[in-house]
This record gives sequence, C-alpha cells and structure tokens, in this order.
Amino acid sequence: MRPFTKIDSQLLLFSTHGGRTYEGNAKYLFIYCSKYTNYHCVWISKDKLINEEILNSGLESAYYFSWTALLLSLKAFCVFITHSLSDVMPIFYNSRTIIINLWHGIPIKRISFLDKNLPMKARILDYWRDKRCDYFISNSDSFNQDYLNCFKIKLENIIVCGLPCIDFLKDPEHFIPNISNPFPNDKIIFLYAPTFRDYLFENPFYDKAFLEKIENHLEKVNGLLYIKHHPFDNEVPSLRNFKKINSFEKDIDINEILPFVNNLICDYSSLIYNFHIAYSKKDIFLFCPDFKKYEQKRGFLGPFKDLYINGTVPYKFEFRKIKKPSNIIQINKIYNSSISSCKSILDLINHNDK
Repeated sequence: MRPFTKIDSQLLLFSTHGGRTYEGNAKYLFIYCSKYTNYHCVWISKDKLINEEILNSGLESAYYFSWTALLLSLKAFCVFITHSLSDVMPIFYNSRTIIINLWHGIPIKRISFLDKNLPMKARILDYWRDKRCDYFISNSDSFNQDYLNCFKIKLENIIVCGLPCIDFLKDPEHFIPNISNPFPNDKIIFLYAPTFRDYLFENPFYDKAFLEKIENHLEKVNGLLYIKHHPFDNEVPSLRNFKKINSFEKDIDINEILPFVNNLICDYSSLIYNFHIAYSKKDIFLFCPDFKKYEQKRGFLGPFKDLYINGTVPYKFEFRKIKKPSNIIQINKIYNSSISSCKSILDLINHNDK
C-alpha cells in the first residue's frame, strides 16, 4: 500500500512521548506551523481529551488509533517526533516521508545508548528510530559530539536549529495569545521541578522540617513555592499544613508556567538550561543531595559538573545557600540565542521540498 501512496507535500504530523502527551518541542513547532505557515499540520494523540483540547483551540488533531491517523501517516511529507517512532504511528510511515527527531531537552545526564539503565527492548527501538530518522535537531555545535555518542546517527544528519520550546519561552504570546499567569502577581514565585531517578530516592526536600524551614523563608521574602512533580515520580508530599507551598498536577505543561516563575529550583534536568537561556537574569538554584549516587547510577554529559557543582556538592542543603549557576553558564556554547528555532526547522523542510 505504501509504495502506491502519493506523498502530500503540505502535510506535517506531530506528536510526543508515544502519543500520550501534548508538550515540549513538538507542541510548539506544531502551534507555530499551524498559525504561521500554509502547511496542513495535524497532532496525533492517544488521549481523546488532548485531541479535544487541540480542536477547541482551533488547531487540528487526530486520534492515534483511527483510520484517519493511518491514512495521514501513509502520505505525510514530514513527521516530527521527540522520543520514539511510536510518537506518531510508526509502522505505516512512507519510505519517502522525512522523519525529524526534535528530541526533548538539552542533555545533562547520559541518554539513549550511553544510559546504562536502558533495557534491551528500548535499545532496539532506539536503534530503529535513529536509523529511520532523516534529521536530528541539535541545540549547539558544541553538543554534536555528545549526540553522536548517545545516538546511532551520522554527523551530516545533525542540524543545529535550536529548540522550539525555547522560542516559546522567549515569546509565549506569539504561540498562545493572552496566555494567563497562574500565580498571584504580588508574590515572588519559586518553582521546584526535580527530575526522575532510576533508583529508589527519598527526597529530603519533602521532609516536613525542611519544608517548614522553606515556608519561614518564603514568609520573609513574600514568596510562594510551587512543586512540579515528574510524571514518573510516585513520591508526592502532603502539603496540607503549608500556606505558602503548593503543587501542580503531574501532567501540566511546565513550559507554560515557566514564563511566570521568578526562581527555578532544580537538579539534573534540562530545564536549567532552557530557563537560563530564556531568562538569563532570573536565578536558578540547584538541589543535588544525591549527586554522587546520580553520577554513579546515571552519569553526566557535557559541562554540568564543572559549570554547576564546580567540585562542591551541596549535600547539606540550606535554602538561601543553593548554588547559583547563572553567572557561570557559558550560554554561547550551549545555545545560539539569536536562532529562531521554528524558522530554522521550516527552512530545513522547505529545502527538502524543492
């Protein structure tokens, strides 16, 4: 069937995380292309509520397990993924369809084939993904060697275009007009967003005495703390007795709250790169009580250890003494801030359309 299907040069398909979520680089490129180009753009999702949300916003979506999604995948000119080929129904990709891996974050930890915790099934699927993808979108030339080490791709297939989610963070209204601030305007907002661990981890941040100490500090600075749990994190602290500490649902798109955050508290997540690139004057604090264990169990890529830890790991955490990396991140090596990612990716696909 595929060899006899004509490619539609205007059809672009998007999805992320196995078709389960609506977020990240694929989401913001999808919105941009839907609003500002003549391409026929469709989001593919396994979640009917996500499909409904997208349709209500005036954009187009299709249910993953439908004849519509099947037919679209047969004739798509370009498919954008962030995790795996199964982001958008993979079995039926036309051999002439261009597959572009946007990935989902500037790497700090070892990922894909350098992740020693990755099970064999995932390695096989990743190998299939890398061999099928035509392009891999990079944030910077200085990271390309890391990507070559982590993925089974060729250097000529790595294209430095920046990240659509950073385009969004810099100018959210360009993507979502009248985007609303979920926080009180008269408060200093702190956001704690820990990453996932591959091992059992009792987070000392959630210790009652520690949260009480944070609450006292928030009282002094007229601040509020919000916690964004990782989707795979099962440890959710009770915040019933705290007036200045709250949490978000796990499935909220964190990018849509970051523009309104004054201070980010994080650990080994690519959020620290994204936040600093978009908001270099805002503070980023690190909370890394398990640094040595994380380094042993997962390991790091690139400049994380030197730039942030610099030989001193904050095991005994005090809220006002968290390491501030904002003055020592070499942004030019991590990201070209002059890049318009969405336009660069469009130039790439337009070139292939000729």
